[in-house]
Amino acid sequence: MSVPLLLRLVREIPQVACFKAEAVPTPPKTRALIDGMTDRQVPILTGLGALYGLFDLHSGSNGFMTGFAFPEVLMAMVKAMRDQQPEQVAAIYQHFLPLIVFEQQPGIAVRKELFRMRGVIDNGSVRHPGAGLAPSAAEQLRLVLELTLPGVDLTKPLDVAEVMAR
Repeated sequence: MSVPLLLRLVREIPQVACFKAEAVPTPPKTRALIDGMTDRQVPILTGLGALYGLFDLHSGSNGFMTGFAFPEVLMAMVKAMRDQQPEQVAAIYQHFLPLIVFEQQPGIAVRKELFRMRGVIDNGSVRHPGAGLAPSAAEQLRLVLELTLPGVDLTKPLDVAEVMAR
């Protein structure tokens, strides 16, 4: 939907309580929505697995509504932005970006495997017609996790500050 249409919706329909921006590029659309909501502001959440999370938050996004197997990372980014610590937002984003990017492969096999590793689900199998996780991708995932989260117990919530201090 276009920015003018979204602005009209927020003006004319009081039940509109939030926008989700997920059509790339999200930062300029987010900024245009914020600038255009002169009568009434509603939160704007972005998606795309937080692939553009740093830029979304800098453009004024209120947070994320997206799939990512480590939501505590996204929460830490939002908190740092709210605490006016943009350099901390950037540091978190840069640290976890390899994992964010790797998880964005087509399909859901990588995310399901991460959920399995985190103890959220028992089985990472993907139903037909979806493709399962290829052995080479599973090996790459292990390498990304070793680089991003060395020695971290994935079954426990991440302490992002602790991970960043390693």
